[in-house]
Order: sequence, then C-alpha cells, then structure tokens
Amino acid sequence: MADIQVARSSYKRAVAREAFLPLKNRFFEQNPVLNASNDFPSLISRPVTKKFIDVGTGHVRKLFSEPGAFDDDLFVVSGTELYRVDRVTGTSSLLGSIGTNILGDVSMAATAGIGDGPDAVPEYLFIADGGVLWLYTENGNARGQLQASAAIANGDTVEIGGVYYQWTNGSVDAGTPAGTVGAPWLVDLGSSNSEAITALFRAINGDGIGGTDYSTALVQHPTVVGYSYAANDLFVAAKAFGATGNLITTTETGANIAWGAATLQNGGVEFLRQVAMPNDVGAISVAHINSYVIVVPAQGGQINGRFYWVDPGESVVDPLDFATAERSPDAVNQVLVFSDRFWLLGQSTTEPWIVSGDPTAPMQRFSGVLYDRGTWEGTGVKVKDSLVLVDEDGAVFQVGGGLKRLSRPDIEERIRKAISAAATP
Repeated sequence: MADIQVARSSYKRAVAREAFLPLKNRFFEQNPVLNASNDFPSLISRPVTKKFIDVGTGHVRKLFSEPGAFDDDLFVVSGTELYRVDRVTGTSSLLGSIGTNILGDVSMAATAGIGDGPDAVPEYLFIADGGVLWLYTENGNARGQLQASAAIANGDTVEIGGVYYQWTNGSVDAGTPAGTVGAPWLVDLGSSNSEAITALFRAINGDGIGGTDYSTALVQHPTVVGYSYAANDLFVAAKAFGATGNLITTTETGANIAWGAATLQNGGVEFLRQVAMPNDVGAISVAHINSYVIVVPAQGGQINGRFYWVDPGESVVDPLDFATAERSPDAVNQVLVFSDRFWLLGQSTTEPWIVSGDPTAPMQRFSGVLYDRGTWEGTGVKVKDSLVLVDEDGAVFQVGGGLKRLSRPDIEERIRKAISAAATP
C-alpha cells in the first residue's frame, strides 16, 4: 500500500492558481519514533485559548506587561482606552483614554522604580500610538491648568514656581528679561490666544525660537514642564514626582486668565498624562533599555531616522537628547530591544544601537552589523533569543547571528494582502 503524504502546513498560492491545501488546527512535526527516515510525521493539535476576561468594548490593540514593574500587572488598550488588569484577581480598571485612534499598533515601555523613601523615582509606563506620547504612573507629578476665558492682553503675567513670564506685543528682548518679578521673561503675544498659549508652552520647555517666541536669554523652567496645550488652555506638571510638586506656586495678573488653584495639585496620586514631544510631533514607538526609554517620533522630512531618549528616572523628552540613524535616510518604523542593543527598524534598513556609557554620546550605533532590509510598521517582535520581523515585501525574517528567511512565497503573498487590506480605509 502506498503511503499518502500529509501537508506540512496550509498552502495557498493565488498568483500561481495552485490548489488550496488547508491544514486546520494542527501543526506538522517529524516523528522519528514512527520511522527512522522521518516519512511519517505527527500532526499535533494546536493548543486552544481560554477566555480570561472582558476588557473594554473596542478592538484590543495591545497587551503588555513587564516583569518587575507594576506588580507584573497586564495593561490593555481596547479601542482608545487604557486598562490595567490585576495579575492576581483578574479585575480590570480603566486608567483613561489615549486619544482618538481606534486602530493601528500601540507601543509600550515600562521602567522600574529607582531608590527608596521620599526621594524614590516611581515606575513609569510610556505609551505611543502615533499621536500623543502618554505617561502613566502610580505616584504622579503635581499638575496645574491655566485657562483663558477671553483674549489674553499685552502685559498679562504668569508666575510658576517663582519664575515669571509676561506676554508682549513688542520685542521679546526689550529691557533685561531675567524671569524675575521685576524683569519677567517676555513671551510673544501673537495675534490670538492660541499663539500666545503656544509661545508660553514653548517658553516653559525652552524648545521654541529664542528672540522670536520668547526672550533670547530664556532658559528652560527648572522645576516644571508644559505637557499639553489648547487654544485657551495650558497644562503644566512638576518635573519632580510625588507630593513635593504640590508646593509649586501658580499665580497670574490678567483679567481673562486664571489658574485652577494657587499651587500645582494632585502630586503623589495615580494618573495618566501627556508628555510633550519636541516640535509637537507624535510618538510612534517606545522601548526600554538600561533604564533609558527610547522614543521614535512620527517620521517625515528632517525627522526621518531620528529618535529621542529619556534619561533614567526622568519623564520628560529633552529636545537635545536625540540621535539619527546613520546608514540610510529612510524613516524609522519601530524600535525594539534585543540582546544588549536596541534596534531601529526602518523602511529599508535595520540598525542596532547600544547605550555606550559615554556622557557626551550615550547612544551610539553598533558598528559592523547592518541589514539592508526594512520592515512593515509594527511587525517586529522579540521571540526568545532572536528578532523576527516582516520586511517591506511581506517576507518574514529572523535576526540572530545573521538573517534567516522563515516564510514561504505563499505565506508572503497572504501577508501582503493582509497588510494591504488593513491599510485600506
């Protein structure tokens, strides 16, 4: 009797008009016990999944947990909502909304707490999905909101933690601005509240244009960061974590502007807030390595290939802490940590970088390793001791001691169709 060979996997090649050979709920494994020549395989049933919990009502876009951080709890993004699921009880709690995007990849990175006692740095969870960069912590920074009820006027003044700012419709370098009550930093009033608020936001963070947005001599606020703004609202947070930020004063002189309170509020409690990105660009991917957080901004133009890093224990993206992928001008789609390196997965290249320990250049490209193969956005994953990615042609590759192709033409065809369908509105 002739032996009938079974399919090793499903096979469907539409381009070649081949017959579809399905293999359902099984995977192929050679069985040398049955026959020394391995002609007789075993078809092992695939393990089933079991429902654990209902979380949210939208598409589940991300599941993430980091051993050693946040009690190993699970974080879930369902639609636009972020949930935390208790590892022991399985109960979920809504932490807040992370924007308006209901589809697409979400990237998360968690940092462990640093130190003990009142000066300890809490655990941070960074979240990026192409828009705002978000930060969640159990021991939050104190926050405040400045609101304009009508037009901001020339000469209106704002004080935050002893640093003074004054809007002006004249030169931002008039006199000797120094950030004091008698010589406040001068901020461009612009022609609308939106322009005035934007200029003040940039002044606090020190990431605008000196001599245009604000006084040329201005320096970044030492204890506070602006983390969000709108046409009539400015939101700031203490750089220091915990309740100490509740002591930072907030005052104003102006008929149409007012702080929500006389000091920053709610330091030391759980919260989810935005993190300001340089030039107001979005964040598409984050990763954690050696207590640093690597942040890839939305790519395009002069930002192609750029990434930022957040220093250990910090929750602010410094506009000066950035580097650029060197090998090719292609955009970076994703960052992943694999081995002792972080990998920048670009449109046409894949570059490994390391944390160098050099204070003048803490991030440096790992020399001698480069792959002239890009990735589909969000498809790179770490699997045990290797990095697996889907390239720009739908092929699946394994990175680990070299580059190994894992996929077949029929699988690549199906991947291309799936990605094309996902990109169709």
